[in-house]
Amino acid sequence: MGAVSALLADFSTRMNDLEESVRILRERLALLNQTLLKQNDRINKEIALLKDDISNLRNDVDRLKEAVEHIIAESAELARKEELKVLERQIKMFEPLKYATEDDVKRIVSKMMKEKGIIKVEE
Repeated sequence: MGAVSALLADFSTRMNDLEESVRILRERLALLNQTLLKQNDRINKEIALLKDDISNLRNDVDRLKEAVEHIIAESAELARKEELKVLERQIKMFEPLKYATEDDVKRIVSKMMKEKGIIKVEE
């Protein structure tokens, strides 16, 4: 009977060790589960923030596209460099600053007539 008692005691000790190992494994599993849930929440929050950022970036890109299209549409109405050069050449040919107005001509003629003595200067 002593041998059976020793076997039962040994068996009981091994059972207690196995139960302790299972308890430790369950605690570790619960801790891992808790950690995974926290990380999952954190990752979900980060994903939500990234989605918001992407949405904002898309809106910014859309606004930039609209601005570029507006600039392109307005630039079509502006004069080209070649057109400005043609106008510049035409203006240089006419030299509009050398044209005199009617009042300028009258004043010059009057001055010349006074210098030649054709008209008396009234004082």
